[in-house]
Amino acid sequence: MSNDHDLRLVAPFSPTIIKATMPPAVVEALNARADAIVARQDEVAARDWSSHLAGAVSTEIRFTDVIGEMPDLTDFLYDVARTYSYRCENALMHFSDYQRTEELADKTLRIEIKEGWVNDMVAGDYNPAHFHQGCLYSSVGFLRIPEGYEREFRADKARQNTAGCLQFIDSRSAVGVKNLFTVKPVVGDFYLWPSWMLHCVYPFKSPGVRRSIAVNLALA
Repeated sequence: MSNDHDLRLVAPFSPTIIKATMPPAVVEALNARADAIVARQDEVAARDWSSHLAGAVSTEIRFTDVIGEMPDLTDFLYDVARTYSYRCENALMHFSDYQRTEELADKTLRIEIKEGWVNDMVAGDYNPAHFHQGCLYSSVGFLRIPEGYEREFRADKARQNTAGCLQFIDSRSAVGVKNLFTVKPVVGDFYLWPSWMLHCVYPFKSPGVRRSIAVNLALA
């Protein structure tokens, strides 16, 4: 008797997250621009975006205009968001034909950048569980981590290491369903997800700055 039952895992209801790697030149350019801004307190004050955000974060500066001035960054954001949109749609429409989930046949989809900001977190800063409104997708790219962070992360005695981590939260908890997904910040790593998904950022103790850029996007 054959054991080939043509088994396939179909998960049409699971929220999907896409991971990408930011071009090193984009990371370098973003850090250079952010460093120039945070060096001037008048510009930090003019760009302060904390009243629009949920976090207890030392520095949160609006970056939407800067993003628009960086074509390499906007091209990257558009590529990731378009790929996410097509892959998710194709996976749902053609879940029994896995080859077709790789097709991006219709490339007319337009992506709009709604808002973007840079978070400079220091020891003790955190972001409570929250979601983003007024957009379809949320995203984050990691730009800098404190020098001693790796040592702190390895020494974390919690059941799951969470120091300085981004964590996604799903309300379901059952067999075959993971309700927490924890992401360790790595410079250059980029994640995009549905804006309604709850997420948080845990505090850390290492001296220095944990820098990330967050961008909200929509279909235009």
